[in-house]
Amino acid sequence: MGELFDGRLLYGAAVYPEVLDAATFEADAAHMRLLGMNTARLGEFMWSALEPDDGQIRLDVLDRALDVLGANGLNAIVCTPTATPPVWLTHGHPERLHHTADGVVLGHGSRQHICTNNPVFRDRATRITQAVAAAVGNDRRVLAWQLDNEFKSHVGGCHCATCRDLWAGWLAARYQEVGLLNEAWHSAVWSETYQNFAQVPLPGPTPFLHNTSLVNDFRLFSQECINGFAREQADTVRAHSNLPVTHNSGFGFDLDNAALFADLDFSSFDTYPSASNRSAFLMNLDYFPRLAKTRRTVLMETSPSHGGSVQHYGVPHPHGFVEAEAFANYASGSAGFLFWHFRQHRGGSEQAHGSVLSAWGQPTIGHSSADAIGRLLPAVKPLLDHSSPAQPAVAVHYSDHAKAFLATESGGGAGYRSLVSAFHAGLVRAGIHRSLLPVEASLAGFRVLFTPFVHHLSAQDRERILHWVHDGGTWVCGPGTGDRTEHHTWHADSALGGLESAAGVESVFQFPATGSGSRGSILGHDVVLSRMSTFFRLPATDLPGAATALGTVTAGPAEGLEFATERRIGAGRMILLGSYPGAGPGTGGPDDDGAALAAVVEYACAGVLPPVRTAGGAVAEYPRWRNGRLQHWLVNMGGEPGAFTLLRPARRLLGKQDVHAKNGSHAGHPAITLPAGVHTLGAYDYLVLEDIKEEHAL
Repeated sequence: MGELFDGRLLYGAAVYPEVLDAATFEADAAHMRLLGMNTARLGEFMWSALEPDDGQIRLDVLDRALDVLGANGLNAIVCTPTATPPVWLTHGHPERLHHTADGVVLGHGSRQHICTNNPVFRDRATRITQAVAAAVGNDRRVLAWQLDNEFKSHVGGCHCATCRDLWAGWLAARYQEVGLLNEAWHSAVWSETYQNFAQVPLPGPTPFLHNTSLVNDFRLFSQECINGFAREQADTVRAHSNLPVTHNSGFGFDLDNAALFADLDFSSFDTYPSASNRSAFLMNLDYFPRLAKTRRTVLMETSPSHGGSVQHYGVPHPHGFVEAEAFANYASGSAGFLFWHFRQHRGGSEQAHGSVLSAWGQPTIGHSSADAIGRLLPAVKPLLDHSSPAQPAVAVHYSDHAKAFLATESGGGAGYRSLVSAFHAGLVRAGIHRSLLPVEASLAGFRVLFTPFVHHLSAQDRERILHWVHDGGTWVCGPGTGDRTEHHTWHADSALGGLESAAGVESVFQFPATGSGSRGSILGHDVVLSRMSTFFRLPATDLPGAATALGTVTAGPAEGLEFATERRIGAGRMILLGSYPGAGPGTGGPDDDGAALAAVVEYACAGVLPPVRTAGGAVAEYPRWRNGRLQHWLVNMGGEPGAFTLLRPARRLLGKQDVHAKNGSHAGHPAITLPAGVHTLGAYDYLVLEDIKEEHAL
């Protein structure tokens, strides 16, 4: 496939020629080009326009749109239109529709209302995708393909009759014998023992709670099914096109993203964070590039001003925030930045969503951001072309399977994404360059690893990580990691399934610490302990290699035991966290300032602190390499001036003021060198520096 997009960086927006008249769409395309855009995404909701009745396929609206886009120098990302099946496919056919766990049959009028496992839907979806791919699969105006749109963003697993039959077959393939299922699920509890796979219910309404093993397996089944649909769509496209294929995913969807993107050519994601939740935006940049074979990603959807629908109005972004997002996006190595959407919809449920142009064609409050990014891209492109992202030293495990475990067993607390976000935010606040990795990903090049809340950690992954530790890595394992089997049951031989042996400790108690009066001391911080926790006893030895205490319980049922330990293993070390050091995300309590967790983060990362310190503020850094010299791409994601500290002099290559200089010059002053020390970066400002021997100081 060569270099993704032949080295081009994408900038653009989603367009909807099927809802606009020809003159309006032509004007919009010309306006996009004037703003410096080079890419338009289209087609994901176009099915009824392409096939107004069953089998009556006509692609004229797509053909005309590509003509208009091409005439304005805009490349197209064409989507398969399967997210919005037309009414002729579902009217009078409730068996084809998505059935919720409560037995509600979802009707026509929104999107994702059909069961993607239904054989009639799959046949018609393949037919329309094949027609579109055959027509424009290698069209010079088409740049890439997007499958469907935001799989499982609105719905989870389907409970229709088709899915019930597929579920029984999936269980039979997974367990072979129903007796093995009963054993793995401990189904003798509450007399849930099954005689055959057809008897195993879907996790619908029940007097109390379903068996955790059943619920988790159904989530896995549903994720595998939607990924199977994605593979079918990708195969259909690839039969007619050599262009790269992706899907626009996100953290909040009911998917196995690692498995999904393993079969696609590049990753892409949608995100609509508020300016106050800037760390959530950066999480996407740290995660999605690691999922694709090409290690490249595209931000496929974000708002130029605010999200929202007719039920929930979003809050407009402060001026400069979106441009800062775009700078961080490209600096991190992303290959594209696209808005949803260019022109505001006149009708539908998302009329209140931000756009570049209003429904009546006037610039919106997001227009100035779109114009600013059009100036930014040609300024940073030469610098990006001659540099490459630096390998982060620190990684955090992120697992959609772990997210499913926490959805099944939340314990009344925060969800998985919020919990991992707390660790990620700690790294951001500490100014530490990081990646989010699937659990099964390679650890080559990383020096510190955090694995929080991965309730099932396979023996294979555990031993692979411990081998990496032996070679010099630092592993912060937990809290909430390793305490369940793959079937969401307790271990039979130890609390953490072998992690205690590696850490050199004995598990004594395991109980929910939240509300129990449990407190502890760790790295000089007195903290409340929370969530399901495991408490340890150290061995009665002071031999070299023995575990030592890092966090001790000072009050509560486990007083005197340890909740955090450290052990040298070969050239590395393992830090085992048995309890969350603080009240946890979302509590709003006095122990929820994150200071103890931040201390753990900095303690673990003490040997990998960067040459540019941005700790404690909103300034984020994306290091890049050019000809053996390290560059520092700095961006202030906050609304107040932020500080950064240079540990050695660096030359200034580009600043925001250069991008927006009235004379159009994009070049920074080549002789300016910033000395070592503390410097200030304005609100939503950005700067590109490059290491240099100390020469001409300011």
